[in-house]
Amino acid sequence: MKALILYFSQTGGTEKIAKAIQQGLEETGNDCNIIRIKDTNMEQLKVHDLIGIGCPTFYYREPLNVRHLIENFENLNGKHCFIFCTHGSIIGNTFYYMNQLLTEKGMIVIGAFDCYSASSLQFYPEIMHTAGHPDDVDLEEARSFGRKLPSIREQIIGGETHLLPKFELIENTWWARDSKMMTLDILRKISPKLMINADKCTKCMTCQENCPVDAIDVNQEPPEIQKEGCIFCWFCEKICPESAIEADWSAMRASTRPVLKKYVKILKEAEKKGIFRPLVEYEKIV
Repeated sequence: MKALILYFSQTGGTEKIAKAIQQGLEETGNDCNIIRIKDTNMEQLKVHDLIGIGCPTFYYREPLNVRHLIENFENLNGKHCFIFCTHGSIIGNTFYYMNQLLTEKGMIVIGAFDCYSASSLQFYPEIMHTAGHPDDVDLEEARSFGRKLPSIREQIIGGETHLLPKFELIENTWWARDSKMMTLDILRKISPKLMINADKCTKCMTCQENCPVDAIDVNQEPPEIQKEGCIFCWFCEKICPESAIEADWSAMRASTRPVLKKYVKILKEAEKKGIFRPLVEYEKIV
């Protein structure tokens, strides 16, 4: 079996999980390639038997660049796939929507894996509740998931369709309502305007090369940022080695403080159920 894993990662957590799943698949004697989502083309999907797609959650669902990627797939009738994601506390409807999109393209989702991961958002504290994840325990669980995928696929091919995962759409919660409100237009309105400080910028291309949607052009005069297609992940501002990308986060920092308290409550509940393992004193973050 030839497998291909497509991933989008910012802090590196999703990438670590992708590589761990890859290791698990290869330990069972299968070939598995791994590439960034932005480097994907349809021909790669056609020549592989199993496709994995992974991402962090954005506003309790899949990021826009991942959504657009799947929407642009050709019909892959009967192609098996699996999905995985990382999140800061709430997985939300990420798997439901990813499964829905993939099903519309004729693909069959045979498995799903999720994991806590550190947050990268500038308007939250530098050390967040899920800092330290994914750790060795998480990565071993991801490898185990990868090792099981070939057997699950063979069983499903053999007619054991009861093994196919089912995903429920959750709507009547505060986070589900927030998720519906976070359209691209709203994000454009509430996001601070990013500016490239020409005096600091060395045109190292770090921001442009790592933009998931190619919405930056530092060679323009003046340099262009948050061009059409920007998904407002704000990763460029975070990784600029010269701090040349500038923004005022004060308004978003103030407006999101109540959400942090909700996250702590949810993580406490997950900890009691044995789902979440805190690696920092997260109760002191709020």
